Amino acid sequence: MSLLRALRLLLLGETWTLPAGVLAVMLAGVGLRAVAPDLWRDAGGFVLLAGVIAVLAVAVARE
Repeated sequence: MSLLRALRLLLLGETWTLPAGVLAVMLAGVGLRAVAPDLWRDAGGFVLLAGVIAVLAVAVARE
């Protein structure tokens, strides 16, 4: 196993779905906060929770 592959597996795990999904959820949260700060203040946590649950569901379905 090459050093680069070992490092990738150590940092990202076996799949790229979770890190990519978490990044997408975080960027969506930043965008929502910039576009609708009132909505973010009231429902931002629920939006992030829904995004994380969706990412986990997709990751499990792909396995």
